[in-house]
Amino acid sequence: MREFILYIDETECGMYQKGYDLWDNDDYKKSLCAKYTFATYCVKNGKFMGFFASFIQDEDIKIAKNDEFMQEVCEFEVLIHNTFKEKFQGSFIDALKYIKENF
Repeated sequence: MREFILYIDETECGMYQKGYDLWDNDDYKKSLCAKYTFATYCVKNGKFMGFFASFIQDEDIKIAKNDEFMQEVCEFEVLIHNTFKEKFQGSFIDALKYIKENF
């Protein structure tokens, strides 16, 4: 099971696979950004690696529910303002819901 960091700060939220450099411009996936307009997505070797955003809406979660790409189950370590809060297992959809409820 892959492990991700889910983070929430004052102006930004997102998630990324542990050990992955989310800010590496080479992995930005423009086609996903067109589908999920709220974020900048990174994909490497056909796998979702992370995203960063400034908001998430219910419509974005609806779109994700119909996307097989977003149903992978992972372990998420939650950081809020760079402070560990908790861990949970769930899909990327669950992680989007978590961010929406806590951002």
